[in-house]
Amino acid sequence: MMQFESLANELLLDLFEFFDIYHLLHAFFGLNHHFNQLVYIHFRIHQLNFQSISKEHFDLVCQKYLPLIIDKITSIRLSNEETPNLPELLLTRGFTLDRFIHLQSLSLYKIHSLNTLIQITSQLQHLHYLTYFMMIYCSVSWWRDDAGFVLFKNICNIPNLTHCNLSSIQTISIRFSEILTVSSSIENLSMEKITCNLHALSNLFKCTPHLQRLCTTVDLSSVDEQLEFVIASIISLKLSFRGSFQSMNNVFQKMPNLCYLTIDTSGIYLNGYTWEQIIIHYLPKLKIFQLKMDFKFADYNNIHEQIDELLNSFRSEFWLVEHQWFVECHWNPSDFNRCITLYTLPYVFNTFNYSDEYHFKSTCIDKAIYCKYKCVRFFSYNNLENSWFNNFTPFFGCFPNIRHMDIELPLKNELYSYNLKLNQLISLNVKLRNSYDYYQLQTILDYAPRLYSLKVNAVHRFYTGLFQLRSKSIRRLDLIDTQVKNWYHLTIDDSAKLISSPLVLQCEVISVRMKNRRSVLNLIQNVSNIRSLIFQCEDDQQLYVETHNLELDPIYWLQNRLPSTYSITRNLEKTSIIQVWIDQKIKRQRMTIS
Repeated sequence: MMQFESLANELLLDLFEFFDIYHLLHAFFGLNHHFNQLVYIHFRIHQLNFQSISKEHFDLVCQKYLPLIIDKITSIRLSNEETPNLPELLLTRGFTLDRFIHLQSLSLYKIHSLNTLIQITSQLQHLHYLTYFMMIYCSVSWWRDDAGFVLFKNICNIPNLTHCNLSSIQTISIRFSEILTVSSSIENLSMEKITCNLHALSNLFKCTPHLQRLCTTVDLSSVDEQLEFVIASIISLKLSFRGSFQSMNNVFQKMPNLCYLTIDTSGIYLNGYTWEQIIIHYLPKLKIFQLKMDFKFADYNNIHEQIDELLNSFRSEFWLVEHQWFVECHWNPSDFNRCITLYTLPYVFNTFNYSDEYHFKSTCIDKAIYCKYKCVRFFSYNNLENSWFNNFTPFFGCFPNIRHMDIELPLKNELYSYNLKLNQLISLNVKLRNSYDYYQLQTILDYAPRLYSLKVNAVHRFYTGLFQLRSKSIRRLDLIDTQVKNWYHLTIDDSAKLISSPLVLQCEVISVRMKNRRSVLNLIQNVSNIRSLIFQCEDDQQLYVETHNLELDPIYWLQNRLPSTYSITRNLEKTSIIQVWIDQKIKRQRMTIS
């Protein structure tokens, strides 16, 4: 240990990054003053991330270590996804957020309890170092009409908050007109999935007078909605816009200092000449222009000629010489929706939907410069059923940074022909049609060394191929499709095969639909590494939901058969889903005794 301690502090801190929260504290905290100080430095720089912690390690961290380091923590991430009820357990044990007095950044991920979110955000108003707040994939829309209002009011009360990210919150809207609290500190606000009309947006700007960067969605029902006043503070706008050209044009007129514009439109068709005039007349300070435009032509018969005409409007000196802004179009001739997508190059949006039937045309002569779609993190492949388009058009784009992929098998061409770099892929959602698709899926797994999560949706039922899949990296397996009501439930025989499959034996988080709740106990007992089980039971719907007999409630049933240290809750977003956070220490003890 003395030789290890003699290493440079910088090297020791680098080594600390390879440890999770518990193992770092267990190995080094309390050894001596030197290591304690290094642990303090580590948590001043790095996040206290509870997102994937086991129940056993969470309990130990709360009991032994958190009281001693709570005033050193600068960043926290809390989640309910793989750690059911963790935020509530943290609060009930006395670790309210206002005790983290040096907290600078807080991330809340997939927490669906409105009461918990309100409780947490109400504790932040005395944290004077807190400048970053993120609430990601939290679904609160169905609880109360004023849910967004209460949360946003609490957020505005954080005294020195500068960056606020409310991306992908599943709420219909926020009644900004009722919010009287003004935040004089917020400069960056992202609320990508929260829809506003222009009246609500005007009130938002009143609440945030120093706002400089905004990401939001505008969805208008009226063609003549307008912003009520000039917003001189905005220099960067990322906007998803659904409405009329007149209203969109009004937004640009009210932001004369805009320097960076990223806009995604639907249903608005503007050619290059019109965009050029908008930028020249209303956006004189614009430096960066990034466009994605989904639209339809009234006449789809002469599609190639119309696209050539559209692209020619983006070939003026303004586009190609003065700014060097290039655009590309893609469309699918066999798509009955007849949707056409135009976007600037390089492609800067994080999502890209691809089909073998796509045709591509561009104003860029040297596409090699712009063909790398480096910003794409979410890639989806659409295989239109019964649409075997033989004239496959090679696509020369490259996707080097894909983190999440949604794909429908079978692929119509070899995997390498899609220029997909899968070395950074961490989650894969795959739809299978028949037993042969598992061979292609295994090929994808072989090319994805960092894949953590695999979600499998089988159109009919799961075939034997599922139980033969192999991957050294996968730790989460999801066999639940919440979008389909009458999805396939695993039989007792299927469950036995699943438990003995190579993939499941190494999994830590499993999501599955079972016919019988007794299979749940078998899964918990026989999968040694499992720390979190997320499941639906067919007999839950048939017995408890129909009779409301408490003794038939699967939560009550499990609580009488599992240790009290297990956390067993219903998912508040999908109440038919039950989550079990497994205490692995107690599980090991029971297995030893038996």
